[in-house]
Amino acid sequence: MHMKPLISVIVPIYNQEKYVAACLASLFSQATERVEFILIDDGSTDKSAAICADHIARSGVNARLLRQANHGLLKTREIGLGQTAGDYVLFVDSDDCLLDGALSTLIPVLDARRPDVVLFNASNDRDGKTPLFSYPFQDGAVFSGEEKYLLYRLLCCTDKLNNIWAKCVRRTLFDDAELYRDIEGISNGEDLYQSLVLIDRAREVVFLDRVLYYYRVSNVSMSRSYNPRHFASEKKVCARRLRYAEKWSRNGGELVDGANIWICKIMRDVTRKLFVSSLPWPEIAAELRRLRGDAFYRQHYLEARCDPNPRDVVLKSPLPLARLWKLLYGLKPRG
Repeated sequence: MHMKPLISVIVPIYNQEKYVAACLASLFSQATERVEFILIDDGSTDKSAAICADHIARSGVNARLLRQANHGLLKTREIGLGQTAGDYVLFVDSDDCLLDGALSTLIPVLDARRPDVVLFNASNDRDGKTPLFSYPFQDGAVFSGEEKYLLYRLLCCTDKLNNIWAKCVRRTLFDDAELYRDIEGISNGEDLYQSLVLIDRAREVVFLDRVLYYYRVSNVSMSRSYNPRHFASEKKVCARRLRYAEKWSRNGGELVDGANIWICKIMRDVTRKLFVSSLPWPEIAAELRRLRGDAFYRQHYLEARCDPNPRDVVLKSPLPLARLWKLLYGLKPRG
């Protein structure tokens, strides 16, 4: 008879045959009877599913492979949650890895305190020696009640707490209709979209000043690509960020102000990505007109006052002048 697992590790997989074996090796090497692994192949067209099936067969660990048509990351995570038996959930992206000792570090904390969320750090280095984020917390810090305001500030005004893979979360926190509401079309900012709800619902959050996760930086450059759906996705996520900033705000609206500044930066990045894309100018101009006709974009970028940035002179210019900037200075606006 198997012991009920404490942690369910969910791994959404889509066309990651190059990296998924390393991911699974990092997970299965830490397997205990208190952990289950749920692998979900989201309609991969490469060898990812076959690699997963082979690793499960050879490892003998408590792991399952589910296969489905492509649904996207958020829906795949939601489907995975419906398959869990553990009290806690840990998401791992299939091109990343858990560092050695990650699960054995988390389990005693979960047993001792039974918090709703455990936060930890990640690294871009496989040895985990260089933390990805700098947090203003001490190891073992506990947040509940009014103390959670420090977490709210990071969620609304920075990107330090966005990542879902740097959190171990009580399974029942996901039982919220809002968590996966209106997820259609979200392809950017998926982690923040979930994290806002989870941290809001958590009664107690514990911070571990440990690097437990290896986040692989993609070598694929996206600097000359633009997808019109990117704005719609960011708009949904930014709107949720702003709603929670308004819900949590105090001290004269500090969180709302910080969220607005961050949203302005995101809208700027969307615009710059379009501006430097390899699309012909008529298509760029048409998309700029569409963006500038959107009320959210106008309010949070065109008319917004956020951190001064010389690029705004280019990106907010009338279209004829913007085209001139692009012709004179090439793909990258100077400043």
